[in-house]
Amino acid sequence: MDWFQGVSLWLREALGDFVNPPWSAVFVFLLALAACLISSSVQRLMIDVKIVRQQVQELNKWRRELLKATRARDMKAVEKLMRKKPYIDKLQAMYTAQTMKPMIVYFVPLLILFWLFSGVFSGEYAYVAYLPIIGSRVPFWVWYFLSSLAISPILQRVFNLDFQSSD
Repeated sequence: MDWFQGVSLWLREALGDFVNPPWSAVFVFLLALAACLISSSVQRLMIDVKIVRQQVQELNKWRRELLKATRARDMKAVEKLMRKKPYIDKLQAMYTAQTMKPMIVYFVPLLILFWLFSGVFSGEYAYVAYLPIIGSRVPFWVWYFLSSLAISPILQRVFNLDFQSSD
């Protein structure tokens, strides 16, 4: 038995009833919630939200103007906007760097956590939930993914990390 199986067995025993549905679905949802809370907290601490929001607004404004000029077949306006393309590319790179830097802190620990719990919910414990709507049992990774998709947008708003421009 390797150390991974040993840790998985220990975690499975420690979780008790939480390795069997429906409690396993609750546990995995709470695990996804904790992971999203950690990543949102790290993002909030490391990102200058005001600057990123300004970058997004400027990028979106340029894209809207370019689309409008292209649709109108206004080649002078398109040419004028394309002169600004190197600046827009630089702005896009700065935005990407700003929003990706928190991943350095939380990505590897969350990957290890996911890997460990995928070992816990394997074999006879492979399915953590049952969706009667589609009549299917749901494995750990699918339930974790669906839970994260449900939680993440809410936490992005709570932590004021929703950068999409509302204009």
